[in-house]
Amino acid sequence: MTTIPAHESTDVLAATALTVSPGTARRVLAERFGLAATLEPLSGERDCNFRAATADGQRYLLKFTHPAERQAVSDFQVRALMHLAEQDPALPVPRVLRDRDGDPAPPLRLDDGRVSHVRLSTFLPGTPLADRVASPRFQFRLGGWLARIDTALADFDHPVRELSMPWDLQRADDLLPQTDSLDDASRQRIRDLLQRFAEQLRPRLAVLPRQPIHNDLNGHNVLFAPTADDANAAPEHPAAIIDFGDMLFAPRVIDLAVAAAYQMKGAADPLAGALALIAGYHAHSPLDETECALLRGLIETRLAMAITIATHRAERYPQNADYLLRNTAASRRALEHCLSLPAATFQHRLREALDSPINPPGTGE
Repeated sequence: MTTIPAHESTDVLAATALTVSPGTARRVLAERFGLAATLEPLSGERDCNFRAATADGQRYLLKFTHPAERQAVSDFQVRALMHLAEQDPALPVPRVLRDRDGDPAPPLRLDDGRVSHVRLSTFLPGTPLADRVASPRFQFRLGGWLARIDTALADFDHPVRELSMPWDLQRADDLLPQTDSLDDASRQRIRDLLQRFAEQLRPRLAVLPRQPIHNDLNGHNVLFAPTADDANAAPEHPAAIIDFGDMLFAPRVIDLAVAAAYQMKGAADPLAGALALIAGYHAHSPLDETECALLRGLIETRLAMAITIATHRAERYPQNADYLLRNTAASRRALEHCLSLPAATFQHRLREALDSPINPPGTGE
């Protein structure tokens, strides 16, 4: 299988968010997929998304990919989702629908002449976890789901394997110039973390097997099933994992580190949420010693990336700042907590979690 050289990639993160009119979206939905539906615009970092609801109550996600994103990248995401549906059909992830010609991502020429690729998928029910702090039961099961995704995708290959992608932790130090956007109080600390990654972590990652990973399991991409009496309670039941738009090829431990970073929200003990998720992953797909040794540094690197990218992009695109900065405060708090922990404390608690995982009744798969 041929590969696409990294130097040919386009910097999608440098592009302004795509806009498509509801009228165009309705026309595409009718002509390409034979559906009439009401449309609701959804926020997004770069793609243009709509929730579509048909008269019979069915709901879908209609996505217009950003023209700056290569067609091969869109194809990678679509084929990966189709592979997941074949390998683990019980996983609660979106299912891609083909258009009338059998194409799962047909091209569309926009009014300005650029080309987008259109994708229609099932819209999964649930409420975004977002800023809620989930229960250990929830986090453990979510970790198991992530392990199942990585296991199902382990044998999937695609020509984008060598293509440079946005949000690639393997190239975290490429963000060093963007740290100029940070405030004085955090700039040098973030720079030090990115430099440490380049010198100490990247060489160790380079020898690990690479595979497709989700790469963005933040709270906005995790849905839970709400109940009538849990308005203020910790969510107990994950419902779905969505948004595979930041997929790339990387060692699976990066997928786990990214997801764990976003579970560090508990006020009393931020690390507890990350450890519950890691334990759930390990129970389904055991981690080796190298992966365990890398986890803390990768979590800190991801948090440094999240702060840097969001701040830099919000400075460049203030009209989209609220969306771009929605996770930044939580990322700063989590990073502060990580950096305050002695190395021996982190590794002791990690080993304790893996040896005696949190597995209350009902979390087994």
